[in-house]
Parts: sequence; structure tokens; C-alpha cells
Amino acid sequence: MLPTRKLMLLLLCPVAVAALAVADPTFTLWVWLVDGILSIIVLFDIFSLPTRKRLLIEREGSRNLSVGTSNSFVLRIQNRTRRPLFIRMTESFPEGMDLQGLPVASWIPARQRRSFEYKIVPHTRGSFEVGQTYIRVNSLLGLFRRQMVVDIPHSMRVFPDIKILNTYALLARRNRIDLLGFRMARGRASDVEFDRLRDYQSDDDHRRIDPFASARYRKLITREYQVSRNQNIFFVVDCGRTMAGECGGLTNLDHALNATLMMSYVALSEGDNVGLMAFDDRVRAFLPPTAGTRSKTAMLHALYDLKVSEEEPDYEMAFLTLQRRVRQRSLVVLLTNVMDASSFELLRPHLRALMNRHLPLVLLLRDQDLFDLADSSPENENEFFALGAAAELAGWRETLAGELQRQGALVLDVHPDHSTPELINTYLRIKADQLL
Repeated sequence: MLPTRKLMLLLLCPVAVAALAVADPTFTLWVWLVDGILSIIVLFDIFSLPTRKRLLIEREGSRNLSVGTSNSFVLRIQNRTRRPLFIRMTESFPEGMDLQGLPVASWIPARQRRSFEYKIVPHTRGSFEVGQTYIRVNSLLGLFRRQMVVDIPHSMRVFPDIKILNTYALLARRNRIDLLGFRMARGRASDVEFDRLRDYQSDDDHRRIDPFASARYRKLITREYQVSRNQNIFFVVDCGRTMAGECGGLTNLDHALNATLMMSYVALSEGDNVGLMAFDDRVRAFLPPTAGTRSKTAMLHALYDLKVSEEEPDYEMAFLTLQRRVRQRSLVVLLTNVMDASSFELLRPHLRALMNRHLPLVLLLRDQDLFDLADSSPENENEFFALGAAAELAGWRETLAGELQRQGALVLDVHPDHSTPELINTYLRIKADQLL
């Protein structure tokens, strides 16, 4: 129970009367009278404070959240007293989550329920518990307020951005996945088997226009053919310290996991098998290549609690594990961020050995601040030297990508924000050209 400013102001009345009584003793009776009335008012107001049992508090919200996206929660408070209550309310959430819409202050009518909606934007994946709910309610006259701390158990699992998967599924049913930036490539071996009909696009081969379907729908309709299915796609995700760089509020590891999740969904929809290995100085997660709906769920649960490690990535251990446990030829997608020549020297021999059995695709996530600095103009001597160092590193990255390509690997050196569409479009081209 806490006093309010109203009580402090009200206490000035007996203080003023007491000051008059000091100057004139005839006011002594008034001091007793004012003190007695004030005591009765204060006691009455104290007993008007509602207890915890007079408030019913419930929380409604998802237990599976997506990192970097807004998730709605609702607090419902039922006033069981016979008078309106003025409340202030907030909640404590784990560090790494933005809280929007709290604290709130509002009147709740007698015997009625009010709902308060707020948003949670998590920036860290993993398992979390909602903290305590804090409520302050005023007394009838507003002289006191009672603070209540309420525990409402609510466990949450923050996954990579899974909402985009629902958007993909909807657009795929409508043959409009191009709206997400993905284009179904048409390679030399793409006309293996008829797959579906879709709307004609400007760069489609006119020989694939279906005259009967076009006449039926009174617009140009194109035949689309599917490529080989039941191939293996295996993701190797680096969780080492070099993946701690941030872009757009997410770490490079978050961008890599989002791209992995989206591409695995596309690959499973195409009928391929998908597997995963996450590593730093040890194997953090391993899923053998499998197909079907269960694989989608398994990928989500394997990815959602992976964190950036402070350890250096052990490429030798990772590739030896891969060679030992994945025997069938696969498209091996390595998502990493090689920062220096020594790291590349550790990676290069294992990539070369990998090419004997698998097709490697290396996704290098750029440090965009480094490339922006390399492209800027210096204004003083210190900026000149910083720009020179940045330009040297950026040039080395381009040399690295070229050397990997000469060895026979497929390479994507991209901005983290562009990693998902670039990776999936490359996968679709590989499927169309039957490189695997």
C-alpha cells in the first residue's frame, strides 16, 4: 500500500490548524476535531482498497513467437468489486524483447472486464518465461494505491521468422511465389514431367503456352514442368563468433537460420530431402536428410534455440562429421562468414575434399558496414586509413569468392538481408539445370 499525492496535500490541513493552535491556544479543540475527521477518512479509504482476490487477471498470447516480428498479447482484467477501479498495469519480459503498448492506465467499471492489447517483438531466439505482472489500483478517494505482483506462468519459444512460411504456402497455392522474390528457373533439363499451369509471365518461353487453358480462362496460361525429386539438401550452419555481426537488428546467424528455414521449406515442397548440422567447436545440432511434414517441424525445433558462440568454428570436425554421416550425394549449403585468411586456409582443404562426393554451395554473409565504409569518401586522415583497411578487407572477400568458385564450389557473397531470396533462387537454378 502506497500513499498518493492527494494524501500528502490533505495532510496539510491538520498542519495548518496545528500552526494556528500554536499561535492561538483556542484552536486546540479544532486540531483534535480535524485530526479525528482525517483519521476516519484515511481509514475508510484504506479499507476501500480491493484485495488481490477481487481482481481476475488472465493473459492470452502465442507460445510460439517469431524473431524480429510483432506478436500480439492480451491482458484481461475482471473487476469483481461494486465500484469502478482505476488501474495502472505493466509486465516484465525477458531482455531482448521490445514491449509496445505497456504500461497502460484505465478505468474498469464495476463487475466488468476490460482487455488490453500490446505487442512483443523478440530479437533473440530460444526458450523464455514471461516475468511478473505489476498492477497498481487506487482507493475510492485516491489517497492510497495498492501494488500487486501477479505470477501468470507463460512459457514461450522464439523461432526464426516462421510467418513468411505461411505466406509462401499461400502464394505457392496461387502460383505466385514470384511475389516473394523467388523465380522458378527453367533450365536445360526442366521439362522432365508436367507439374502445373500458371499465369504467363513476360520472360516465359512462348512454346509453353497452353492454348486450351488460355482459351478457357481468356488469358495466357503457361505449362510448368517439375525437375528431379528426392534429392538431398544438407545445411551446414556456422554458429561461431564470426556470425555475431548484426544487420537490421538481427545477427548474421539469425539471417542464416531464416534463410535455412525458408529454403528447407521450399526444398521439402519440391519433394527433396533436407538435413542440418549446426556447429562451432562442436556439433550443436544434427538432423539426417529426411522428407515430409515432420522434417519441417524437426527443422524448426532444431533451429530455434541456437545462439552465437564465442568459440572459433572447427571446420575440420564439421566436415569430417558430414563425410561420415552423409554418404549420398547432396547439395551441401555452408552458411558462414570467413573473416580472415587463416580461417579460409582451414576451410579450403575440406571444401576441396567435399567436392569429390557432394556439390558445395557456400553462402558468405557480408559485413555491410565494412563495404559501406570501403565505398565512402574520407574527410580526415583517420578516416582515410580506416577506409583503406576496409577496402583491403572487401577486396580480399571478393578474391576469396573467386578462389572458391575456381575450386568448383558455388558461392554467394551477399548482404544478410538478401540471403534468403538469393539462396532459394540459386537452389531453384541448380534444380532446373540438374547440377546435383
